[in-house]
Amino acid sequence: MKKFVFTGLLAILVLVTATNHVQAQQAKVAITLERTACFGACPIYTVTILEDGTVIYKGEKFVAVTGEQTSQIDPAIVKQMVDAFASAGYFDWKEAYDTMTVTDMPTIITSVTRDGKQHRITRYVGDSSAPLALPYLETWIDVMTNTHLWTGVASDFSTISTFGESPLLTLQRDACFGMCPVYAIAAYEDGKVVYVGIANVSKIGVQVFEVDAAAIAHVAQIADLSGYFDWSDSYQKQVITDQATVTTSVRGKDQFKHIVRYKGDPNAPIGLVQIEDSIDQLIADKVS
Repeated sequence: MKKFVFTGLLAILVLVTATNHVQAQQAKVAITLERTACFGACPIYTVTILEDGTVIYKGEKFVAVTGEQTSQIDPAIVKQMVDAFASAGYFDWKEAYDTMTVTDMPTIITSVTRDGKQHRITRYVGDSSAPLALPYLETWIDVMTNTHLWTGVASDFSTISTFGESPLLTLQRDACFGMCPVYAIAAYEDGKVVYVGIANVSKIGVQVFEVDAAAIAHVAQIADLSGYFDWSDSYQKQVITDQATVTTSVRGKDQFKHIVRYKGDPNAPIGLVQIEDSIDQLIADKVS
């Protein structure tokens, strides 16, 4: 009798496992990201996000974790991500931006499926003709799926370059123990400002705004005059725990600097906090 019970339980277990496997196979692909090789040690991996929130990572080379790994995000977030790609204009962009004006760079391939329609874009990093929002959307996928846990490479919006222009100012507010808004801002000399909504904000995704270029230049000038390039690279003393970290960058004529500030560190210059707030104010009337 015990043998029959055990056999029955085993059959049920096999059936449940097989059913779960079939369900996973049936879940439709919503978003994909692939980063290819370059002449160097560029991380090579793919990320697939299914509609049910399953995230499938496959690491190939120059990453901390090779092979396949899976995780889960909220299916509602997946839908919001797909909608955000549509709002950014992704489905209207060309299928390829692959002119090699600069050689030996990686290629990044994305795809998004919405209402049964898939759009796939191949972007060679050395092609400066791609829409400004595209490289930010690529990095946004990494951020939303936490690929740094597998690649060992933290996503950094301040390093995004279209090989035509680089941001003059950047700001990134990270998570805290609570509902702190998580987002990034990149401001360009010509007045373009990229906003990346990540979590606890009114709208996630990537938006590009136009502001007064003089306002951006003014913030950069104030940063320079305040001594930004002479301050420490990091203020991360945790006198108060569970606070957010704020990272800024300023690009000068012949210099570039990052500063990481933990909000609980009392040693950070007051001028640094003012610069962070000034970058926020560039698009305060555009992002609610």
